[in-house]
Amino acid sequence: MLKFFRRIRHNLISQGKTSRYLKYAIGEIILVVIGILIALQINNWNENRRQNIQVKNYLNSMVIDLNSDTLAYDRIIGNFERQVEANTLIFKDENYQDLPLDSIVYSITSLFEMHQFVDQTYQKIKNSGLSDNLGSKELNNAINHYYSNGIDRLSTYLQYDKERSTRDDDFWFLTNDYEINLLHNKSAKNMNLPYIESEELRKKAIIKKTESNLGRNNLRHNIDRKTLGIAIAKQTKKEAETLIQLINEELNNL
Repeated sequence: MLKFFRRIRHNLISQGKTSRYLKYAIGEIILVVIGILIALQINNWNENRRQNIQVKNYLNSMVIDLNSDTLAYDRIIGNFERQVEANTLIFKDENYQDLPLDSIVYSITSLFEMHQFVDQTYQKIKNSGLSDNLGSKELNNAINHYYSNGIDRLSTYLQYDKERSTRDDDFWFLTNDYEINLLHNKSAKNMNLPYIESEELRKKAIIKKTESNLGRNNLRHNIDRKTLGIAIAKQTKKEAETLIQLINEELNNL
């Protein structure tokens, strides 16, 4: 092909047809430019295609991460709601003192929840430089908000609740007022270690501490704290579900 064009140029010059040669040269330049533009367009198309495939894979993976988070939020909400209900029993049921010792212990126990948020896909997206190129502006904003603010808010709360619940644990169980097994320490219960005092005496001591101002204030604080945790977990779950919906809509358009 190059020899063919070179032969045409040579013939035009040798025949003295300068004007025709200039026209031909301009036409050849135009053809070269068009060829370059087509090559660039094809290259851009291939690059966009590769990026769309990468984005699609990331979004599918993110949906899996978000579904895992959503299940964890359901667990956190359920466990906190049961604790609020159990703690509230002390204030609303005057007959709680007739319950078995283990039931009373359950009603005063403050348990914390921990969750390792699944953000591996989001970290990969950030490292790839695609965190602002995942689709619509609404989707990009929702993703960045969820992983920058939403889970950080819940994570901060869970850490705070863990520290405060541990202090509650110390108040109820690390005491000289009575002997007691941790309700959530199954291994200790299985040891069946003997007590110096009878169950009746230990129960009376626990009730006395429960009815004290400090005991009731600990329970009130745990109820308020867990209620706040429920609200935060529900809000974060809602954001995750909204994000899943936006991602699925974007995937349908890819």
